[in-house]
Amino acid sequence: MESASGVLLFILVCGPIPLVWGLKLLVSRSSSPLARFAGAILALGGGAVTGLVAWLIHELTTSSFSKGRVLRLQGRARVARRALGQGWTDDAVPDLSGLSAWQRTVLGEAWLYSAGMEHASVPAFSKLSLKLSALGAPSALLEDCHLAALDEVRHARRCFAMARAYSGMPWTAGTLPALAQAASQPLPTGTENDWARLVRGSLLDGCLSEGLASRVAEEGASRATDPVVRETLLVIAEDEGRHAELGWDVLDFALERGGRSARDALRQALSELDSRQAPAMPPIPGVDEAFLARNGLLPQAELGRLMRLCIEATRARAEALLAPSPSEHRLSFQQHPV
Repeated sequence: MESASGVLLFILVCGPIPLVWGLKLLVSRSSSPLARFAGAILALGGGAVTGLVAWLIHELTTSSFSKGRVLRLQGRARVARRALGQGWTDDAVPDLSGLSAWQRTVLGEAWLYSAGMEHASVPAFSKLSLKLSALGAPSALLEDCHLAALDEVRHARRCFAMARAYSGMPWTAGTLPALAQAASQPLPTGTENDWARLVRGSLLDGCLSEGLASRVAEEGASRATDPVVRETLLVIAEDEGRHAELGWDVLDFALERGGRSARDALRQALSELDSRQAPAMPPIPGVDEAFLARNGLLPQAELGRLMRLCIEATRARAEALLAPSPSEHRLSFQQHPV
């Protein structure tokens, strides 16, 4: 942790501190011309570093690489606010040797992004279990939802631990105000729209996104050189693959109970598959794709390839669910004989 704490020192020494110091020299009436010139240099350099870190945070928090089930509230994906403290971490520590302060900053932000998404998946599965309960789902589905939520708790703890180790900052999950507002909304009542929303969410956020997250984590693990990173991604890959299968089980339930509304919703959701963008990791100054791959983060081309594979596999499996069964063929023949 002593090595990782150098990241915070790097940001403070090269960013806000020089920026503030330089501005003070610039505006001070007692400063000599030489001091003001030095102040301008310090302010420019500090502002550049501060801006670069702020840009990195913005890009990673608005990107969409490797995430599983998304917590959607009022039509928007939500994550908890950043916070400092305890409560969301385990004892994992990756190898920090040979990493520069900037490289650790980048990796810390990437893992913090993942931690936020994994943390948000916990209430996402809880929300799904409430919806399934309201729609009369069997106990096995509810059990799997809660087991998946526990998986996501472990994922979030590990990702926060990795983010803390790389960044030297005691990151943890903060508040999620939108979730508190959503808690006061009524539960589903079994209307056609409820079945349609369940089908769409299961296909896109469950079957597709969880399946993609599993493939991305598995491929990232195969390229990671750090054993802690590799072990973390392998566990996530296995769990997310199981969560994707839960999405298919939920879809089976919806098609069985939801009737025509559910089947129409599945056809509509299938038409949205191609509009799903490949996960995006922004190009980061001073960090190349080979470095990211060694640390479990895949190049953009590989992310796009995996997305295309997942879309094709998801479409084929979903279309098979819509195909008429042999009994339906017989019934249709009896009703409309040749």
